[in-house]
Amino acid sequence: MRRKKLRSVVAFDSTHEALSAESLCHAEGIEGRLIPTPVAIKADCGLAWSMPPEERPLFEERLSGKVLWAGIYELEL
Repeated sequence: MRRKKLRSVVAFDSTHEALSAESLCHAEGIEGRLIPTPVAIKADCGLAWSMPPEERPLFEERLSGKVLWAGIYELEL
């Protein structure tokens, strides 16, 4: 059985924003990947960016003003 880990999960209001964030994260070297939005998060988009919690400050710094997100949550996934 896989052990759950704490992740920072970014929810988006549109698929376009999620895909833009994925592209920018890869370009900026921010570790993570797109996942289906967890049911614990209410969002209009079915995709979310999952990353290690230590990547969150870099994500917020580098993507602020470039991508709109609905919220960032700390979840055990």
